[in-house]
Amino acid sequence: MKKKIAFVEMETHSALLEQWYLLVSKMDQIDFHFFVSQKVYDKLTAIPKEHLTIIPSVSKTDFSEYDGVVVNTLHRDFNDYQKLFKDKKVLCLVHNLNFSLFFKSISWRNIFREKERFTYFLKLYFKEKVASRRKLILGAKQFGVISASALDSIKSNGEFAEKSTLIQMNYCNNFEFPTSDVIEIVMPGNVSNKRKDVDLVFRILNKLKPVSKIHFIFLGKPENDSVLRQLENLKENCRHNISITYYNQFIPWQEYSKVIAKANLLLCPIKKDTSFYWVDEMYGSTKVSGAEADCIYNGKIGLFPESYPKMDWYNWYYSSEENLIEILEKLTPEILSEEYNYLQPFTEKFTFEKVKTELEKQLLNLCD
Repeated sequence: MKKKIAFVEMETHSALLEQWYLLVSKMDQIDFHFFVSQKVYDKLTAIPKEHLTIIPSVSKTDFSEYDGVVVNTLHRDFNDYQKLFKDKKVLCLVHNLNFSLFFKSISWRNIFREKERFTYFLKLYFKEKVASRRKLILGAKQFGVISASALDSIKSNGEFAEKSTLIQMNYCNNFEFPTSDVIEIVMPGNVSNKRKDVDLVFRILNKLKPVSKIHFIFLGKPENDSVLRQLENLKENCRHNISITYYNQFIPWQEYSKVIAKANLLLCPIKKDTSFYWVDEMYGSTKVSGAEADCIYNGKIGLFPESYPKMDWYNWYYSSEENLIEILEKLTPEILSEEYNYLQPFTEKFTFEKVKTELEKQLLNLCD
């Protein structure tokens, strides 16, 4: 008899929810349904409507018929989940370890860095009381993280190791090197200086003198009007053998995947230090970049800073601005084509069948 699993997403990570669907829809022993907020529903494109229900809150939703529940994101409205954690076996994904699991305090310098969101964060801390209520997450049966480096951080901390597990959802959906005279370089995700060193990318585009024709695609929404103006200026004034494409709004997951499928290289200038709700986080150890999933799912080599922890994947790394310029200036389609031969063995570790089978076991164990 199939086990029934409910998936809940009231906040964000709509793309991750669609990744869940692609996997669980092929599982023989799992029956499933997705419960989402209206704002999440509006961003979904890959999940058929018959598998979706819009709900106003978790506490007012009946999950009695389900053997287990997966909470895809939990950063707010913690009280709303208290009864669910008590009544059901819940796997809760943790995306920001310092905020959500290690319960670190606010770093006051982040208040000055994020002045534009001052009122919003005050509301979270004084009206919603997220600082104290976030500890309600401890009621979940199990914590899940989506990268091995994040699990290593939990094990190093020690306190939550027994309840934590790696939820490997990244599988290689496509492995193909697009051949063209123009090198397609995609920077996936929001064009934001909070999470990426976008200023670095803008600087190198002004200096770059590549031997090949390069097409840069900024595959994400600019964080503000200033970034959008910089993109417009770069597009108008870049060198003759450099072209630039950018977007000015949210990109649906299916279109996002189509663009990345045509890429030769993913540029991932991930910053080491970031924050979440004014709490310090470190990319690659307490917080995971979606660029990891973009590389694996699309079968692409990523170009990361050396500060980002090494993945179980074949990537390139740059040590400085000068080094990044050197790499991109010498790049040719022939060099890239040869490098993809080294990526081939890694793709075999992340086949759909291997990832799906292991994940199905984990969901079944949740229900035991």
